[in-house]
Amino acid sequence: MKKTDELIIPALRAHMGDWIYYVTFLRMDQIADQIQIAQEIHSSNVLKDMIQREITNRAGQIADYLLKQPQRFFNSLIVGVYGGSPNWYELAIGTNPRFDAPVLPQELKGVLGVLRLDGTQTLFAIDGQHRVQGIKQALEKDDELRREEVSVIFVAHRNDSDGMERTRRLFTTLNWYAKPVSKSEIVALDEDDILAITTRELVEKHSLFQEKISLAKTKAVAVKDNRSFTTIITLYDVLEILFRKQGRGWKEFKRYRPADGDISNFYVKSAQFWDTMAEHFPPLAEVLTSQPGENVAGRYRHREGGHLIFRPVGLLIIAHVVRQAKDSGLTEREAIKRISEISMELTDEPWVGLLWDKTNQRMISAPPNQKVAKQLLFYKIGGNTDEMKTNEEKLRQEYAGLLNKDKSEVTLTRVHASLP
Repeated sequence: MKKTDELIIPALRAHMGDWIYYVTFLRMDQIADQIQIAQEIHSSNVLKDMIQREITNRAGQIADYLLKQPQRFFNSLIVGVYGGSPNWYELAIGTNPRFDAPVLPQELKGVLGVLRLDGTQTLFAIDGQHRVQGIKQALEKDDELRREEVSVIFVAHRNDSDGMERTRRLFTTLNWYAKPVSKSEIVALDEDDILAITTRELVEKHSLFQEKISLAKTKAVAVKDNRSFTTIITLYDVLEILFRKQGRGWKEFKRYRPADGDISNFYVKSAQFWDTMAEHFPPLAEVLTSQPGENVAGRYRHREGGHLIFRPVGLLIIAHVVRQAKDSGLTEREAIKRISEISMELTDEPWVGLLWDKTNQRMISAPPNQKVAKQLLFYKIGGNTDEMKTNEEKLRQEYAGLLNKDKSEVTLTRVHASLP
């Protein structure tokens, strides 16, 4: 283990369970120079290598975040302290000629002080390994970051089998109970992801969504929800499908807020898509011009089936086919127009039995059914089956299989001639 330099830092002393811990902060250069990753909680070299690989895969993203995001901020690193002779110097608050010091509650006595680590200790990140490695990489490119400060929580570690087990338990507990950011939280709060920003703007400004969209944390619309056209998560996913750029750079692009002009242009394109959808699908036009209390959505999403667009699965399938058609050379308007010429009633072919279970009055959302539905819709508007990684014979066979029919019992029909 690497030994570190002396550290004298202000801290708060606290406890939880049987852990005594110290809340403080370190400069980024101190973090880079003195904190290692948590390999040392394992004696196995194989496990150490596994941890190193997992960390290396994400550290570059964090380094880019530090280098590109002026509003950067981290939550606290949790750092194990092994060895050395840590000393805690309690600070007292007493009388002062300039103001009357308050009488502190008993539980606050001994909380504030200075922590001294003499330089013979070893420090390693129990929680925040990716951030530590990202800081190290970022400092190699921008030395100006070195004096920025990050909150750190120190806990004691013993380098024997019991101590390593105890620290591993803390390591796994922190990761087990750390809740990943959900998509609904991204949509509600993210100020860098252009899809989240645009989704919120559509919900606030566009008549199709104002008070007519479910804020549920899933794609599904509640059975009794007659007001909402769709869910905010589905809206976000539709934008993802329509505008996702090919290649590995798309995730990176969503991590950094674009210029205001780019955000404005993105909103305009998104609004144009929904305006065009409302222009070609009369039920959407009804929602667009209605008041929320009219509950138009309930007329098109009900126990007997209704309209495909009012089901999140159906809306996402249509978005996929619009995107595929655009990639094949059709304009967005022409793709939507062609799709609108196909029956969207769930009780009609090809949806009944494929996406709509008429007997049990519910949607069929299994991945194979969704895949065939996309391929069928694309085929009907003139799409080349090769672009959907299938062919007419295979598509007919898969479609028949999902309907529990012989392939001789089903036919594939185009509404439009094949695309060039």
